Amino acid sequence: MNKELWIKQWFFEVLAKVDSLQLQEMATDPFIFHMAGGRKYQVTHQEYLSFLAMWHQRFKNVQFQLTHMLSDDNKLMASYQCHATYHGGWLRIPGKNQAVHMTGMMLFKLENGMMTECWMEDSNFDLYQQLTHYLD
Repeated sequence: MNKELWIKQWFFEVLAKVDSLQLQEMATDPFIFHMAGGRKYQVTHQEYLSFLAMWHQRFKNVQFQLTHMLSDDNKLMASYQCHATYHGGWLRIPGKNQAVHMTGMMLFKLENGMMTECWMEDSNFDLYQQLTHYLD
């Protein structure tokens, strides 16, 4: 398995295009999704695809750039930047077709080439600041 290709397919096919066939080839159903603050969820493919579809309604023209990729044994990590246009619907913040920049990191645990768990840390506070200018 080419680990760099695996990471690129996750970001550029699953996340950016909501590609259900690619998700089926890359992740167990269900898989464990860890979020900031220690929360974790068992997520089915359908639930994850529904979340991604909702996210793409709020953020359009999504473009990912991978800034770092690391692998160790059965774990892969990627840090990323994401540029998108915000169209409203996130935390009840009105949409103004505003360009936003997000950063984050995802860590994937694979077994037999299939992702069984992933961890995600992202820049939600910075995104909130971009959209509301709360601290300005």
